[in-house]
Amino acid sequence: MLKRFWVLMIGLVLGTTAMAQQQADLEGKWFGTYKLYYGERQRIILNFEKEAGEYKGTLTLPDLPVAERFNVTVTIQRGDTLLFRIDEIRFAYAGVWDPATRQFKGNASFGPDMSAVNFGRKEIEKGDINKRPQEPKPPFSYLTEEVQFTNTKEKVTLGGTFTRPRQFGLYPVVILLGGSGAQTRDDEMAGHKLFLVLADYFAKNGIATLRYDDRGVGASSGQFDTATIYNFANDAQAAVDYLNTRRDVYKQKIGVLGHSEGAIIAQLVAANNPSIAFVISMAGIGLPGRELVDLQTRIKNKLEGVPDSLANAQVQRMKPYWDLLAGDQPVSVVRPLAEAMIYKLYDESPAEIKQSTTAEEMVKGANITPEAISVLRYKPLEQLKKIKCPFMAINGTNDVQVDATANLNAIERILRENGNGFTTVRQFQGLNHLFQRCITCEPDEYGELEQTIDPLVPEFMAHWILQLPPWSGPKI
Repeated sequence: MLKRFWVLMIGLVLGTTAMAQQQADLEGKWFGTYKLYYGERQRIILNFEKEAGEYKGTLTLPDLPVAERFNVTVTIQRGDTLLFRIDEIRFAYAGVWDPATRQFKGNASFGPDMSAVNFGRKEIEKGDINKRPQEPKPPFSYLTEEVQFTNTKEKVTLGGTFTRPRQFGLYPVVILLGGSGAQTRDDEMAGHKLFLVLADYFAKNGIATLRYDDRGVGASSGQFDTATIYNFANDAQAAVDYLNTRRDVYKQKIGVLGHSEGAIIAQLVAANNPSIAFVISMAGIGLPGRELVDLQTRIKNKLEGVPDSLANAQVQRMKPYWDLLAGDQPVSVVRPLAEAMIYKLYDESPAEIKQSTTAEEMVKGANITPEAISVLRYKPLEQLKKIKCPFMAINGTNDVQVDATANLNAIERILRENGNGFTTVRQFQGLNHLFQRCITCEPDEYGELEQTIDPLVPEFMAHWILQLPPWSGPKI
């Protein structure tokens, strides 16, 4: 990727007709933003100093959990064109000076990804990008309390936030369970803090919440990288046990709400568990994980206009790989076999694929982790048939990650066939996987949308929770 991009940069230098124009003075700080995969933008700070007639530069990424700074490897300025690269992180930039806006306007490659990036002198504050009007700001009209509780079974301590209406009383409470990957208590994705927004809405409407950092994240101990959905379910059960010790919780109204992978955790913790009063599944799966992968592939190809014949061929090409991961062999056995298959697939890939990424990046992006494999091997039928408490399953009709119709139909069928008469299923028209009102509805749009969640969704969930009677287990 760098070689191809560097050729483009040299071409810009040799082909420029602006040599006669006055060069912009590079010395000092320049500010820009870079678009990530989910549409979130993060800030970039570029700083140049002149030494012995040459520019020495550093690039800082201030929005990472720990801000990082990297040395610029090569800088070229020719007329109105700026080119630089940072070999350490495979970052390369090519931009042209725009005197009208006093910015360098161009494109950057960051590993296999590319983004339009403009550099100007005006400092960019974090609040200037990724505007999130629904995100609550203090002072709050409700109580928030930092809490800790322990999964004694695995000796993991979880740190989180308990939120409830300010007036003391007994409140229904929802445990919020986030999606895939190492998540903070706010279930943050693409700059959106879904659970912070939900906790705010619920507290203002008489419902308490408990949200917590995943193990190994933030204020929680333990190792995330070695954990599976079953370990996360044990953490969620520890949250239930903790709530049962509090004097401000309505013990017969403790429920779980999971988003995406969190909905799987909700299924696991609610199965045959009389202490769970209700379940809310947001964009949760009803199909086995192995079937979901093929469905996601077909949806992606359809969005990209790929003919059905080619889409089917792609599914068949990847079948041995997914079947290997979805089998019953240990992860330690599966991982080297899966990586070898990826290297072979890379070797057989067309030239445009090899130009955009390396084999090592493809292996790294495959996410062959205990968490991902446990999701791939998960079969919702085994857990859903054991859930007898009130169950709400909702999804957006434009969700391209978890197809609404196929998964909601499966969830409803399994619950009702196994005697759960307290089932509510709802599709929200025009909403994506994050329950945002969307345009393209693809993942790379999530961060571009200012809306964190369509207001109708928390309103619908809160109304449903508040009308539920106290739960004392299924009637025998």
